[in-house]
Amino acid sequence: MVFVVLGLTVVLVVVVALLSVGWAVGSTRDMPDQIVIDAHEGIEFCAEALPDHVTAELTYNDLRRILRLHLEWVQFYHWAPEGKSEVPVLYEQFDAVDYVVERAEMTDLHVPKHHIVEVIRAHDSYLQVSGAIHIDDPIAVESDLAELPMLDSPAAQEALEDGAEPTN
Repeated sequence: MVFVVLGLTVVLVVVVALLSVGWAVGSTRDMPDQIVIDAHEGIEFCAEALPDHVTAELTYNDLRRILRLHLEWVQFYHWAPEGKSEVPVLYEQFDAVDYVVERAEMTDLHVPKHHIVEVIRAHDSYLQVSGAIHIDDPIAVESDLAELPMLDSPAAQEALEDGAEPTN
């Protein structure tokens, strides 16, 4: 009798453990891939991407502090911990610039605004290359989305993929 109770207890524990693991895996399956950003790699990338006149005036410490402020802005205004959004996050680049300029003044980081613009431009490039963000170039968008035809059929989708203009 003791062996039967012990056996049922072991089976019950294993079933509960498997259900718990299955639930945890199921809840993380729909989560997007996590991107890890290496701070040192980001600083090196941005230092190499910046124009010479900017690197001549900024120290690595200044660059590190600006990048940290930019990441602070990205996290504070665009981080959504509660699931994924169906609508892409849109922002103007100069929103970040204004935020970083204001925070730089508050933290006694005296860097001209035009240098901050260049650093944020380089940092956006790094974040794109690393896969952390995706920014479409508005100049590369040829027409307004409202003017594009609806792709409500497989034939229209195939025509678009082949480079032809879909007809409605």
